[in-house]
Amino acid sequence: MSDKSILFMHDLGPQTASFRYRAQMPAEQVSRHNGFKTALNQDGEYDIVVVSKPTRSTVPIAEQAKKDGAKIVVDFSDDHFTDEHKAKYAAMAQIADHIVVASDVMRTRIQRYLDCDATVIPDPYEQPEFAPHADGDDYLWFGHQSNFQDLVPHLWMFKDRKLRVLTGPKELPHTTVWTPENMVKMFAQSNIAVFPTRSGAEFKSANRLLNTIRAGCFPICQQHPAYMEFRPFIWVGDMNTGLKWSAAFKQDLNDCVAAAQDYIRDRYSPETLGKKWADMLEGI
Repeated sequence: MSDKSILFMHDLGPQTASFRYRAQMPAEQVSRHNGFKTALNQDGEYDIVVVSKPTRSTVPIAEQAKKDGAKIVVDFSDDHFTDEHKAKYAAMAQIADHIVVASDVMRTRIQRYLDCDATVIPDPYEQPEFAPHADGDDYLWFGHQSNFQDLVPHLWMFKDRKLRVLTGPKELPHTTVWTPENMVKMFAQSNIAVFPTRSGAEFKSANRLLNTIRAGCFPICQQHPAYMEFRPFIWVGDMNTGLKWSAAFKQDLNDCVAAAQDYIRDRYSPETLGKKWADMLEGI
């Protein structure tokens, strides 16, 4: 039994998916294992500091914690090693005692950029499980506004289809602003969620897909490494073909969603992935 104290740090608030999946939920779950004492964005002295989504302000805090004797775990769930954030990512990599990532693709990129290994801990789902209700004609796209560009080339496909768009943080015309309450409402009102992808985002996790399945909707996805695991249950391929296929086989979609729910229920639960965080932290 360990009595290690662990601080999870994330500069952004709960409106940010990575705050919830990579800091808030792990901190809650890890506290249930090994006698760990966890905190989220609180001052104090800790045995281990976990920095998720590094920022300019978290780098000096982590550096000081390292000097004070803490072990530093850095969670690189996004690939910012070649863009305007590369300096702070390089700085965090220098002081890291251990690196965590959310996908196998990101682990490969860490190996290439830093010549070291990383532990893969996927994002958990956060939505409650609802009965499948995919046999309808209401479509949904949701995501951060920075990802809205993924949808734009496909909007012509929805000229004669009802498409809801849930995004944020800003309000945009003909969209609904993202809140936890609106997310639940949009899932309940929709039958099928669409996930176009773009080149360069292969490192992303499948968290939106997982929540769609939990909510009882059927996902139609373009090719993406994180989605291939779920191909036995959902559509992964050409978007337009997927829309046509789902219309032709509408009577089968609820069964597909139910099978997907069975598959992810334990594998991607906050409890299961919290245990992976705890096991990793126990070894540091």
